Parts: sequence; structure tokens; C-alpha cells
Amino acid sequence: MREKEPLLHVEGLSVSSQDRLLLNGLSFAVKANEIVAIVGESGSGKSLTALSISGLLFRTPLSISSQKMQLGSFNLSQLSTQDWQTVRGKHLGMIFQEPQSSLNPSMRCGPQVMERLKRNKIGAFKDHRNKVLEAFEKVQLPNPERIFGAYPHELSGGQKQRVMIAMALIGSPQLLIADEPTTALDVTVQKEILTLIKDRQKATKMSVLFISHDLSLVAQFADRVLVLHQGKLVESGKVEEIFKNPIDPYTQGLLYARPQPDKRLKRLPTVEDFSQKQKKMGTVSKSSRTKRHQVLYAQKPLLEVKGLVKEYPLTRHWFKENVNLTAVNEVSFELYPGETLGLVGESGCGKSTISRALVNLEPPTAGDIFYKGRSIVGLHPKELRDLRKEIQLVFQDPFAALHPLKSIGDVIAEPLYVHGWFEGRSTRKQRVFQLLEQVGMGAEYYDRYPHQLSGGQRQRVVIARALATEPQLLLLDESVAALDISVQAQVLNLLNELKEQLQLSYLFISHDLNVVKYMADRILVMQKGFLVEEGEADDLYFQPQNPYTQELIAALPKI
Repeated sequence: MREKEPLLHVEGLSVSSQDRLLLNGLSFAVKANEIVAIVGESGSGKSLTALSISGLLFRTPLSISSQKMQLGSFNLSQLSTQDWQTVRGKHLGMIFQEPQSSLNPSMRCGPQVMERLKRNKIGAFKDHRNKVLEAFEKVQLPNPERIFGAYPHELSGGQKQRVMIAMALIGSPQLLIADEPTTALDVTVQKEILTLIKDRQKATKMSVLFISHDLSLVAQFADRVLVLHQGKLVESGKVEEIFKNPIDPYTQGLLYARPQPDKRLKRLPTVEDFSQKQKKMGTVSKSSRTKRHQVLYAQKPLLEVKGLVKEYPLTRHWFKENVNLTAVNEVSFELYPGETLGLVGESGCGKSTISRALVNLEPPTAGDIFYKGRSIVGLHPKELRDLRKEIQLVFQDPFAALHPLKSIGDVIAEPLYVHGWFEGRSTRKQRVFQLLEQVGMGAEYYDRYPHQLSGGQRQRVVIARALATEPQLLLLDESVAALDISVQAQVLNLLNELKEQLQLSYLFISHDLNVVKYMADRILVMQKGFLVEEGEADDLYFQPQNPYTQELIAALPKI
């Protein structure tokens, strides 16, 4: 009996720029009612594949060729512009990675989704509003009427992503392409979004092409997996086969570079380790960790936060009481010399507000902060400048944190110039060379610019700049959230090495409990501005007491 034709059939898909091959003869198929995941690092060709299939590369300078690109009865390589509008409107839906940049900021959410119905003449015009409200209900948006009239900036990240899903599904497509749909979301929201997509897939029998760099996420979601590396398909198979017995070293690296909850490795494995067949990393025993903590917590705290409160005004009236938002509410904790203190919670819980308050970028409304036993609230500008030599911030997005028109050398040298360290350009240049070496880069990067570096390299530059003034405390605010799993492992290893070499202390802020558990000695859990739980990292992870902490851990993707 002849096997049924797949819904999507791609053969020999190649994409090239003027100087290099970006996708190299990619062939795969997606069956009806099937979820296929494409995984790989940034630059592997995942999004290029999705954009090629959806016809969004044809007006770019890239060259595209294929032996076959078929979606149902449509030959995708021979469609006119008008035909593409029909295909994307009725047969193919797409969820992009960043909903904020995908939604029109000047247009309310309801009319944006309704526009898809109008353009593709789906249903009667008089029914469009109700159809959009029904779509919002199906993606479990609270108060669909309010969402219909809201602008994108008035919604949370998870709500914006749900609007994108509603827009993608409203035409009842045969194929849904989801390109990193949960990358920027908290772990609980991530789980909700993936559950929602899978529920809609089951209800409508559509197929899904799911793109991600996170294999542990794919394990719970997909039926089959395609692994891309530098534009080539290096491994494919059913989820169970790939996860139980990955064959290609690149797949093994992607799979095991993420911190594993059941064991604490001295160093995380990277893709390079597996390609060089170096798989033994060594583990940290519980007894050695306990001894280290006894020494650590016998010291005086480096940092003490007492009853910290930070409020933001929501209204400004002359003659009636104003309404304030309390971002941080009576939070107290200590951080010890040589400690990595983890701070976790969902977006909006107050994590970043605390980090900014510690360097007085956001002066606290109430409470006190002591550094080396001295209050640092209300310092004079000169005292504050001296403090910032010792406490440095490492931000989430390294590209946004670096000046695009300044060379890497000038970026790293800037704090040296500001604080009057190392007189003379040549002396400062030697210090920059030393800092580049410390973060695993070389002097050859001195004259390069941020756009010429990868995400991991940019993050190393940001760390080098933070180390320029020889600080004792680094505030790492979601510093690996935007990185691929394998690059994340490299940066986490680097941070641990620098901590030992330079005797640093870290406040490590993240929404990813797996990463925080690996890095931290103790963990603080925040919810809606309150500190709801704290404890030794392993104890808190395996025996959480607070229901919110239990919910965070239950939402983590598990292989």
C-alpha cells in the first residue's frame, strides 16, 4: 500500500548569500497531524528554513533554490505574490519569536487579527469581530473584549504571544510554523504557551513545524526532531531515538550542555567537548559542598539588604491621592564574600529592580542596603562613583549594552577612562588586552565592532568591561537568557572560572531555575515583589516549601 503524501515536502533546499552557503541541500517532510521540531544554535539555518517555506525570503538579496517545496497542492517555489497571500492567509500560519516586534504598535490587537480575516475574505464581514473574540477565548486570553481594544504595549509578554497565536490560527491553517515562540518567556508562561499550541494542534489536526535551540523543550512537544548545524541536517529521527541515543557529537553537545538537575558538574560540557570526545566533566560531592558552605557562611556578609521597598507612581494628581505600584516589598537578605546568590522569579517580580537599587540606579523608597557594613543609600555622587567600581552590573542583552559605533577596545576601556585608571592610552590598551584574555578572547578583537561578534562573544565583552575596575561583586541580570544552550554553557563555565581566579561574589538573577541551581550556593525566590522562599540551592530545588516555588519547578522542561 502506497504511503500517504506528506503535507509539507522539502527537497534540496539551499539558501546562499553573495559569499557563503547558508542552507546546504536541506531535505525533510512533515506529515499531516504531526509536530516536527528543528533544533540548532543561532546561525544553523533554522529561521532561514522557516522563512523559505513561508515565502518571506523572495525579496531579499539571498539566492534560494530547491528541487521540491510542496505544501499540500501548492508548489511553493512557483507561487505569485497573490498566491502567497492566499497560502499564508488560509493554509500556513506563523508565530514569530518576538511578538512585540511582530505586532503593529500603533494598532489595537483586535483589528490586527481581524485584518487577516478581511484580507483573505474568511467569513462574512459582520462576523469578523465575534470570530476574533472567539479566537482570543480559544488561546485562553483573559477578558477578550479588553484585549480586543488594547495596544500591544498594554499586554504582558505571554498575552502578546497568545495574540500572535490567535492571528496565526484564525484562518485554520494546515501547517503552523512556530519560530522560537517561547524564548523570551518565563518558564511558567513558556509551559502554558506550548500546552496551548499542542492543544490547538490536537483539536484542529494541523501539523506544526516547531523551531527551537532547546532540546529539553522539544522533548516534551515534538514527534520528530531535525538537528541543523551550519546549514546542514546532521541528525534526524523520532524524539525517543534522538534523546535516548544521540549519534552525532553536535546533538550530544546540545543535549547535555544544559545544567542537569540530578547531578552537579564541576564544569558544563559544551559542543566542542563532544566533538573532541571529552565527555568526563567530574562532579561536586555533597560533602565538599557542605564544607565549603560552612567556611563561606562563617564570614561577615559582604552585602546586607534590610526591608527594601521600591514604589513607582502610577498616577500623578494634585488634589487626590496618587496610586503607586510596589515593585519590591520589604525584601531582606545577605550575600557573603565568595558566594553566588541566585534570585529567581517571573518577569515583573522585582528581580531587576533590586539589582538596580543595589547600585542606586533606582534609589529605594524605604529600607537600607549595607555594603561591607556601611549603608550605601543616599551616597554623595563621588562616594557612589567609588562604590560602582566595586559593584558592577552585567545586563541581559549584550548587543543593546554595547555601543554599536565603538570598537571593542574602546568599550572595555571606557570604565578605566571614567574612573581615571591606567593613565595613557597605551597603558589602558594593555589592560584591555589582559581583560580580553581573561574572558577567553584575544587581542585580535580589540579593533572589532559589536556587530562583528557572536552573541556569546558579545557577552564575554560585557563581562570584560564589568571586570575592568576590579570589582568584588557582579550583579548578573539574566546574563545568559538570550544565549543558545551551548553558548550559555561556555559563559557559565567562564563565570565560575573567573569567580575562583578573582575571588568574586555574584548576585545571579534569572527566571531559569535549572541554571540558577547549577550556579548558586543559595537561592531566593520572588513573587510579585515579595521574597517568598530562600534556601540552599539543592534543598530548595528538591524540597520546595512554597507553592509558587513548586509551580516554577514543575514547569521546568524535563528530558
